[in-house]
Amino acid sequence: MKRSFLAEFDVRERQQKTLDYVLGEEARAKKNAVVGPKVSIAEARTGEAHYTATSDRETTRLLILSQETAILNQTTQSIDGYLNLSDVFDEVHIVVLQIGLPATNPVLRVEANVWLYVVSAPDTLALIAQGKDTLKQQLEFADGFRADLIVARDPFVSAWLALWAGKKYTRPTQLHITKDYTLERSFKKFTHPKLMRLWYRYTSKRFRSIRTTTDALTDALITHLGADKDIATLPRFHNFAATTLAAATIDIKEKYRQFSFIILYIGELHFGAKAFQAIDAARNLMRSPKVGLVILGDGDARLEFIKRAELLGIGTQVVFEKSTDDVISYLKSADILLVPDTDEGADELAIAGAAAGIPLVIADTAVRRDLFLPDESALFFTENVIMEMSSQMKKVLNDPGVSERLVRIARDVVVERLHEDPLQYKLSYRDSIEGALFVEDSEPVK
Repeated sequence: MKRSFLAEFDVRERQQKTLDYVLGEEARAKKNAVVGPKVSIAEARTGEAHYTATSDRETTRLLILSQETAILNQTTQSIDGYLNLSDVFDEVHIVVLQIGLPATNPVLRVEANVWLYVVSAPDTLALIAQGKDTLKQQLEFADGFRADLIVARDPFVSAWLALWAGKKYTRPTQLHITKDYTLERSFKKFTHPKLMRLWYRYTSKRFRSIRTTTDALTDALITHLGADKDIATLPRFHNFAATTLAAATIDIKEKYRQFSFIILYIGELHFGAKAFQAIDAARNLMRSPKVGLVILGDGDARLEFIKRAELLGIGTQVVFEKSTDDVISYLKSADILLVPDTDEGADELAIAGAAAGIPLVIADTAVRRDLFLPDESALFFTENVIMEMSSQMKKVLNDPGVSERLVRIARDVVVERLHEDPLQYKLSYRDSIEGALFVEDSEPVK
């Protein structure tokens, strides 16, 4: 047997060889596949073919830096709520950054090719320092840095650490922005809003590749940061079939027995939200104490909405819930889904409502008009016109036949016209993130 001399033994080299061996044994067979961008609702309706391109990438080792501690509570490690990252990338390292006490198990192997590192520190500066140490200790090997691509999931601590690592290890970086920080009100929740706004401006300008969760946010960032950057919307998977077939585990009528007819509003309760209009419109139906409005959502203007309901004298008939893990059950057991908001997220909510089988009373937008037919699959109203909103809801309240027709036709529309291939989605999601490999290097932290 060959002898090993401790003086010549390199622990990191041995770790790398061991890791390479394990991954080699567990490597999944890959084939060239058809990939392309997300298909629009209009294209889905007309059955137009997907734009296709051939992907020939074989291996991507991804590093994700995130302050989203929810990742720690998930059985499968996902950043979109659907995809297991182990199915998308060949090797994934997730570093979760949190203020607090050290984790009991700071390093975990959660999948065959996914590692989770928990970095904890008492304050922000210490967190950044500890994050740097973790990257050095866990991802530096004899021949360099393990990851091929670095993704930051927020424009603050994660972004700063990503820019530092990108410069130190000469790796491309990508920033994911999930909230619209171009709006000043987005910083009100922070203890030091001015400082965080400066931090956001500093880091966001230094990434060449940026991904968002909505087209509206993508457009806002292009306007704010310039069209010369690689800014795009991450693909999303619409699992409408699962929504249609899912069984309700919560009966909202049983939960609020004082109401026999429930209007449901879902959305973030910020100062620009349309919950004010929802409350005003529902008021006209609340002459009967058996009619209730359930508002599902939270935000910095929540107390203002509560005050509005009390001011109108309907405080006992408007119920506020901050969040739930089972939105589908609410959609399946309420009587009306009221959607006065007109952003892309609200469009998706309306479609999810159709799949769940709830009558839709919705503001008129191009996307919704393209998919639903007025008075057949949905009841439309002009944006911000309160009386028209109330009038459309009364149709459902006064005629059960209207409700049945709307549900039946809208569900058929979603199931038959909107579809998405899970494999296509996985490949599109991977290619969107890997787009950072083909743009100029991000500007490093100075």
